[in-house]
Amino acid sequence: MPPIKRRPPEKAADNKKAIKNILFLLKDYKLKLFITFICAIISTVFNIIAPLLIGMATTTIFDGINAMNNHTGGIDFNSLFFLLEVVVVLYVVSAVFSYLQSWFLIEISTNISFNLRTRMMDKITQLSMDDVSENKRGDILSRITNDIDSLQTGITQSFIQLMTAVITIVGVVVMMLYINVWMTLAALILIPIAFILIVLITKFSQTYFLKQLTYKGALNAQIEETFVGHDIIRTFNQEDIEMEKFEYDNENWFKHEWKSQFFSSFNGPLMNFISNLAYVAIAVLGAILVIQKAIAVGDILAFFQYIKNFTQPIQQITRVMNLVQTAMAASERIFEFLEMDNEENPSDIKIDALKDGITFENVSFGYNEDEMIIKNLSFSVKKGDKIAIIGETGAGKTTIVKLLMRFYDVDSGEIKIDGVNINEYDKHSVRSLMGMVLQDSWLFSDTIANNIRYGKLDATDDEVINAAKQVRADDFIKQLSDGYDTILNEDSDNISHGQKQLLTIARTILADKEILILDEATSSVDTRTEKLIQEAMDKLMENRTSFIIAHRLSTIKNADKIIVIENGEIIEQGSHEELIDKKGYYYNTLNN
Repeated sequence: MPPIKRRPPEKAADNKKAIKNILFLLKDYKLKLFITFICAIISTVFNIIAPLLIGMATTTIFDGINAMNNHTGGIDFNSLFFLLEVVVVLYVVSAVFSYLQSWFLIEISTNISFNLRTRMMDKITQLSMDDVSENKRGDILSRITNDIDSLQTGITQSFIQLMTAVITIVGVVVMMLYINVWMTLAALILIPIAFILIVLITKFSQTYFLKQLTYKGALNAQIEETFVGHDIIRTFNQEDIEMEKFEYDNENWFKHEWKSQFFSSFNGPLMNFISNLAYVAIAVLGAILVIQKAIAVGDILAFFQYIKNFTQPIQQITRVMNLVQTAMAASERIFEFLEMDNEENPSDIKIDALKDGITFENVSFGYNEDEMIIKNLSFSVKKGDKIAIIGETGAGKTTIVKLLMRFYDVDSGEIKIDGVNINEYDKHSVRSLMGMVLQDSWLFSDTIANNIRYGKLDATDDEVINAAKQVRADDFIKQLSDGYDTILNEDSDNISHGQKQLLTIARTILADKEILILDEATSSVDTRTEKLIQEAMDKLMENRTSFIIAHRLSTIKNADKIIVIENGEIIEQGSHEELIDKKGYYYNTLNN
């Protein structure tokens, strides 16, 4: 079996949009950015002036030695020490403002990272069920962690270095022109060629930066799936298949990351080559000018320092281009997720209680347009009724309750609560009426008490214990070493599956909702445990409207109405006795 290939979308990186996104993130920090810019200017300007003073100090020493040789004077130590003292002060002040620049930028980037993670988590809670199911968990986690980290690093490191580099280049050019125009032209003549090549290389390599992040997200998703389902993988001896899937994404990640780094790495050697040519040109031209006494020896030393200070920021820019490109690619993926549409919830009308009943009128629905799961479904439920929904796997039983909870909206027909279409109510208000227990129990890494209390966050310890007692969970909880303070691990596999289900049922009891949805709620407990909790479930469902999806006769025979679903359509409905008398599908199922 070949590995499943998850190819990234073949699209060009949108650098303009990426830059726009980053600028959008920075707009709330204008004052701090301005202060950062001022710090960068002060730090860089002081750093630029220092070489000129060092050159002047060198000239002072050179002229003094010449005067001593000619017996016409000596070294002016007062001027020399004054120049050196000023240089030290300049470098100290430059270092202080450089630190302040870094401090402000780190604060800005950290705040941006914090806010982005908050926004992405908020986005997850607001996405429609369709969008949630279409995005792999590992890829979403990669965007929240890896991509935001890459963006933060890009803003912190590249912004500092790029801003400093630009100011340095401008300042150095001014100082070089001040020393000698011809030497400056000789040093700068090759720079435009280097910049053109750098732009072309950057544009070419950007696509690889985006693709490597995409494959990184796909790989994280595959690793997360493998880790969660490792017991299933081992049961079916599919280790080799999963390894093939991993190797496919891992190889693609490696290939695109290697190419992105390889092409962007051309920039450094290119600038080194340009820098060396500039040194040769300045050495030859400077020697000629010194012989002609057009400039002083100290100016040559200062100019060499400025050449270094000029090429160094350009090399610095080339080195951080991979950070910049990674940050831009990361911003594309982050904003692509943030720009997804929220779940629509146009109404703000609240519903506080179920008064009369629930009605399905000619409801049809499909997860895609080509395949209808529910077909022209109609039935009514009175307040306090216990409704059992049975049918074969894939018949649409769970889909019915998902429509009731408005995880999805119907394609046609209406679902009404107290005669009002549920689309006219606020979605959260509708869901607040319902408590749900699924076949797959969901617990988080916390104490047993807090997992039960999740159904009612302000519940007292006594209320938590009482809910556990109703489902006969109190006995096994007390036998644990820490009782209700026992911490469930990440997969909550330090208790049995049946015990986990008991806790989810206790949580629903504590929530005390008017409408209960039990989707195979007792399928994971043994017959004895099921019998123990059935009485508690019956008490729980008294005077509450309940929807029970189940196969076991014991959980449905006392229902007020049993609805039999086949291929998304109702083929039978009535009480247990009525359906037995009909001797149809329900009767034949029980007797086979």
